[in-house]
Amino acid sequence: MPATIRLIAKIVLPLLVIAACVMAARAVIANRPEPGTRPQFKSSTAIEATRVSPESYTITLGTRGEVSPANAGAVVAEVAGSITGISENFVVGGAFREGEILANIDPRDYEIALTLAQANYSQALATLAEEQARSEQAATEWRQLGRRGSPSDLTLRKPQLAAAEANVAGALGQVQRAELDLERTNIRALYNGRVRSKQVSLGRYVNRGSTLGDIFSTGSAEIRLPFTSNQLRSIDLDTAITQQQPVTLVAAIGGRTIEWTATLARAEGIDVTNRQFYVIAKIDNPYQAENPLRVGQYVEAKVTGKTLNDVFVIPRSALREDKNVLIVDEIGTLQSRDVVVEWKDAEVAVISSGLQSGDILNITALGSVTNGTRVKATIDGIAPQQERQGQGQNRGQGQNRGQGQNRGQGQIQNQRQSQGGSPSDSVEKQSATGQNSERGNRDERMQQLKAMIDAGEPLPPKAIERIKARIAAGESVPGWLKEHIETTAN
Repeated sequence: MPATIRLIAKIVLPLLVIAACVMAARAVIANRPEPGTRPQFKSSTAIEATRVSPESYTITLGTRGEVSPANAGAVVAEVAGSITGISENFVVGGAFREGEILANIDPRDYEIALTLAQANYSQALATLAEEQARSEQAATEWRQLGRRGSPSDLTLRKPQLAAAEANVAGALGQVQRAELDLERTNIRALYNGRVRSKQVSLGRYVNRGSTLGDIFSTGSAEIRLPFTSNQLRSIDLDTAITQQQPVTLVAAIGGRTIEWTATLARAEGIDVTNRQFYVIAKIDNPYQAENPLRVGQYVEAKVTGKTLNDVFVIPRSALREDKNVLIVDEIGTLQSRDVVVEWKDAEVAVISSGLQSGDILNITALGSVTNGTRVKATIDGIAPQQERQGQGQNRGQGQNRGQGQNRGQGQIQNQRQSQGGSPSDSVEKQSATGQNSERGNRDERMQQLKAMIDAGEPLPPKAIERIKARIAAGESVPGWLKEHIETTAN
């Protein structure tokens, strides 16, 4: 008997030890701490967006041109002679006044010519007086002789009298020409202006018609502005010219942006070389302004066009391919929408149709995107609700970790074990808490759809299409929503 007991003990005791070890291992494995997990969300893109509303927009047409003088020409010698004097203002860039003498031609020859002409004129007057006296004497003699009838023209010396009168007129013309030539030896400015070029010097002999220099007027300046056909549609040009509509001229000078005000003066028409329509803007006294607008300067011009009412003004960058935009729908996905562009420039695009008041417009530059792309939109600077909640949770978790992660885990584990729970239950509850944010947003969207159905309002067509696609794909859809879609479809 003792031998049998010892045999059984040798066999059973090892088996019991092995069983105890296996049970202990299972207990350790079952109660091992598991790594924390984060809630899994569907991938979404963070974008900037704005909520649009209709407004009025006044079009500003932008163009540019070069400042040119309203009057310009060459200084030409009208008589021949040597240059005996030049004004100190008759230099390149010099300013002169109307009537100022720019240059002098030697006047002596013309003074002599005037003296001779005056002498001829005096002699012609004397001859005329003599012929008048002879004519009167002939008429007196005719009456003294008692002749009947009227004396003939020849008797009264009328031909000789007419010749004398003609000689007087010719002599007077010679005097006037001599005086004019003498006056032309002083070359005067016809207007206030400046010298563009000079081609004469003291002592140089010039002929009649020789060019002495080029000058231009500073009384007014013109800017030739090109307009495209699209710009012409946005302005009533005839009315603008009739009313002398203001034009703002802008140029950068010395690191500063300077503005001047001109007016629309006239329209030239279409230039056959480039097929652009040119309009002339005019500015008075450009050199008398605080910041002179100089001839040859290049300026940008801004002209006020028509006012568009009930339109949507969006950033130019939000317009894709000049015909569509991206809208964030009620469930947080991007949807492409075609629009009609009434006007656009480098900064804004004006939409006349295709948008509705309250639409959320994406203004972030994106690459190739498809309809249904999930996004987190920051609307007019306000962050999405899900993101704000996530930030609050992260801050709370960071504070807990800052108080001692090991101590917190020990307290949680002790609490769970005292309540009869396992560490794995704690992890599952943390994961569930992290997913509440996404489910909350989804529930909120579903509540909005439910409210629309209860109120008898039609659901947005895009939302109906996406819900049908989810039903067809076998995704989970609330029964009331599925029933409404099927009823609406039937």
